[in-house]
Order: sequence, then C-alpha cells, then structure tokens
Amino acid sequence: MSVESLAARLDALDADGAFINEGEAIVSISNLEAVVAREVAELTDALGWSALAFDGAGTGWAFEDLDETFAPFRIDIAKPHGPAGVLRLLTNVGFASWLERDAPNAQWQVAQLTTKIVGVGACFTPWDDEISVQAPDLVLSSPRTLVREFSGQRAVPASLARWLLRDVDTLALDDPAAWVWAERASRMLLLSLPDEFHADLGSLRFKGPPRLELTYPETTTPISRALGLSGVKDLQTALGWVFEVKRESEMRHILLASELARCGGTGEQAPEFLRDYLGAALEGAKTAYQMQLAGMSSDALKTLTELRKSVTDETAKVSDATRQIITAVASALAVGAGLIAARMTASASPLLIILVMVMAGAYVAITILSGVMFTLLQRKVRKEWQPRLYRFLSQRDYEALAAGPARMAENALWWSSILGTVAIVVMAFAIFLIPPTLSVGKYDPPIKKDASIETSVDADTPLQNKTIPINGGDASDLSDENIKSDPR
Repeated sequence: MSVESLAARLDALDADGAFINEGEAIVSISNLEAVVAREVAELTDALGWSALAFDGAGTGWAFEDLDETFAPFRIDIAKPHGPAGVLRLLTNVGFASWLERDAPNAQWQVAQLTTKIVGVGACFTPWDDEISVQAPDLVLSSPRTLVREFSGQRAVPASLARWLLRDVDTLALDDPAAWVWAERASRMLLLSLPDEFHADLGSLRFKGPPRLELTYPETTTPISRALGLSGVKDLQTALGWVFEVKRESEMRHILLASELARCGGTGEQAPEFLRDYLGAALEGAKTAYQMQLAGMSSDALKTLTELRKSVTDETAKVSDATRQIITAVASALAVGAGLIAARMTASASPLLIILVMVMAGAYVAITILSGVMFTLLQRKVRKEWQPRLYRFLSQRDYEALAAGPARMAENALWWSSILGTVAIVVMAFAIFLIPPTLSVGKYDPPIKKDASIETSVDADTPLQNKTIPINGGDASDLSDENIKSDPR
C-alpha cells in the first residue's frame, strides 16, 4: 500500500460526494458510510498512520463497531510530520484549496505529484522527494500595479512568484496534481495580462488600439485544459518575459497588451483566444521592444552626453568655490599675521585690531557659506532629477558616472571649509592672547648721555636770576650794589 493509493482513493471519495478538509497535520473526510469508513481505516492501517472515526454528533467510534444506522461518519487521518518548513498535502482537493490561500511556504510535498515543479518563489515536489535548496527569489513587479480592477475585492494576485516557472521547458502535465497547479497558475497569469479587469462583468479589457474585450472563464471552466500544455507554456513564457526585469515590466506589459488587442475581436473566450494568438503577440511585442530599445539607445547616448557635461560643469563650479574659500582663508591668515606683528612691535589700538580681524573673518565666512549653499543646492537638484531623467541607469552606474565625482568635489570643499575655519579661529586666539608691546623693552639698548647737554635741573634748587649787561660787560660783574648806585 502506498501514499499515492490512499490519496487517489480519498480524491475519488470527494468526487462521489464526500467532503475533504485538509490541514497541515490532519485530513478530515466526512459524509462517509460505515463500509467506506472501514475501508479508509484499513488503508491508513496499512501505512501505519493513525485515524479516528466520529459520527455526526462528534462521538468517537471504533472502526469495528461502526453501524450504518449512525451514518454519516467522519474520519480524521493524522499525516506524518515532514521536514521543517515543508507543507505536506495528501489529496489534490487539499492541494487546490491550499493553492488558493496565501500560504508562506516555499517548499511543498504533494502525494500525487510525480514531477517536480520549480517556480520563482516556491518548489512543488512529490511526497518523499528530497528537498533541494531553493535559489534566491527574483524581484518581480506586482501585477496589481499594472492591471486596473473595478471591484471591491482584489482578484489580481499581489505576486507571481508562486505561479511563474524558472524553466518553462521542464513543465510536464503527466498527473492530476500537476494539472491542479497548472489550472491555478494559469488563472493567476491570465488575470495579470490585461490592462483592466472587471470582476462583476467577467471581462478582460485591452486598451489597444483597437480596444479588445475577452471573457474571463467561470471557476467551473478549466482554463488549463482549454489551453493545453503548449498554451500553458506560451502563457508562462509571455508573463515570464513581461516580469523578468522589474524596471521594464510596465513597458513590456503595455507592448504585449497592445499586440494582443490587434490580434482579434471582442467577446471571445480568453483561453481559446490566447491559445491561438498569444505566441504571435509575444513575438510582435518583442520586436516592438527591440525597436524601442534602439530608439532609446540614441536618446540614452544623448542623455549620457548631457549628464557628462552636467557633471563636469558642476564639479568645475564646486572646485572654483573651493579655490575661492582657500584664497579667502589665505588672505585672512595674511591679515592676521600682519595684526600679530603690529601688536608685538607697535602700540596699535586693540579696537582697530579687533575690527580688522572681524572683517577678515566675515569675508571668509561669507565665502564658505556661499560655497556650501551652492553644494547643497546641486545635491538637491541631482536627487530630484535622477529618477526623472536617468531612470535607465542603475544605481551603481549612476553612482560611478555622476554621484561619485560630485561627492569627491564636495569633499574637497567641505574639508577646505573646515580646515579654513579652524585656521581662522586659531589665528584670532593668537592675536588676542599675545600681549601688546611695552614702552621700553627688557632687552632695549641703553641711551648714551651727551656731555654737551646739561643734566636736568633739580626741582629743589632755586633758580638764579642773571641779568644781561647793557654795555656789553660781563654779567658776573653786576651785583646788587652796583645796580643800586647806577642812576639809570
């Protein structure tokens, strides 16, 4: 007895009117007759699995005591635990139910799957197949950003990582479980194809021109069967081409939708239409894409030339601002050196020295401020225009072509501003900390006395009045008596 036989029998019971609800650890089969319940119990015993029987009231029963009078019965089968992080599913009914959920599992083991299905974001393998290391997920655009919906509940998938194959050629629909996956995947891919989806009307709309409207099949109508293996592969190939490069998904989606709109009329069933025209539409979309790339190449070369000129001009302006800062700092330092010399060798006014130093510092500050403001403005302009003009460049290429050289020029300006400011501050402290010059220094040479020059008169010695004689005689001959006897 094998797991596949038990799974096939349970799916057959579901088709006959039983109800199957499969969880991660337990499979519940309800609405069973006593004979069928005992049959299922024998199958599980052969595998060594545990199973319990319950009636409609939830009362437990031994399998040998099951009485048809108390039917229908429910059987709960405990599945064996698998590897960590792996979702094990026994029945195709449970497989289909879990595919409709947003389960986070990346590794799935399905009992009735005979071939491995490797998707971009999930891997589906047979029950006892060895778990392989999953390759890193590709970054895909969300179809919800490309398809417009007109309903309250979202039907377009948020991601196609589980539904897109890594290698379309490996797809083989050789068992019912593979068809279950292909059905769900085809529905999700079909919803990601048009420009608009009207859930209430059940229509897929392509803007064109000309405008095309296809009928979306009901859930009871199998899409994968209508497409066939080749149609499922064409759908996988087309959507894989659209979403393989995230930044080009929008343009490729528009090209493919436009090509499909030119292929047929309105009102056809979507599966049949895609089976007949999707391959040709994909080739036309690829041709239009290549032509657009050729046109974009010339535009890109022109844009790159303008980018080179812009970067060269910007770095030249920043370098010129750096030179102006260096010149201003050098001039201020020269003025400061002169002020230090004046303060040490002459009795210059401190107020005048402060005024001159403040003016020199203000000149340097204005020069640095203008350079910094210009640098910040250029940085903001680059940030705003990069996503508008240079989206075709990757972040790495833009960093090497534009942002890197501009940053090097900015670093030179920042370092010149910082070092210049530090130099000016040190110079100002040096000027104010050096003491002013004295009237007679400690090492000034002594002044020699001249013998012909009389020394200074003592303040305590009274001055002697000397009269100059009128007749030309010596002044020393005059006395008080002579002055008195002279009648004149």
